[in-house]
Amino acid sequence: MRTFNTLALVLAASLALSACSMIGLGESEGTLKITEYGVYKNGELVMRTNGIYKTLGTTFGMRVTLVDPKGKPVKARIRTMTPGLLDPAKSEPQLEYDTATTLVPGQTYDVFFTFSQPWELAPGLWELKVETESGQSVSQTFDVYSPDM
Repeated sequence: MRTFNTLALVLAASLALSACSMIGLGESEGTLKITEYGVYKNGELVMRTNGIYKTLGTTFGMRVTLVDPKGKPVKARIRTMTPGLLDPAKSEPQLEYDTATTLVPGQTYDVFFTFSQPWELAPGLWELKVETESGQSVSQTFDVYSPDM
């Protein structure tokens, strides 16, 4: 008898969720998608890769799009997590950069990092991540290494 009651409860819950979705109550915000990632030059993808040479001037990252049939902007946070950058102007290693933004559906966003200072050439794993205020996220991890390895 207990199995029958559990089955009936699961069936009722499934029907209720389907009904909510049909009338728009169960819909969530848009979907974040990574459209491309790798090494970029002058804004163009030149190599799809997760392995990045630690060379001054190298730009790496990903492009992200918010797909949302409702067309509503979404608040988001862009995070760059580093293996630990030793900025000579600071006393603590820089482990993360954090930026707040609003994502507009249908637009593509560049989530890039460029090695512009010698102290930024930190080997190891870097993660670029976009998180919406509702907790949805996408991320890409890059392995930065010396070209002679």
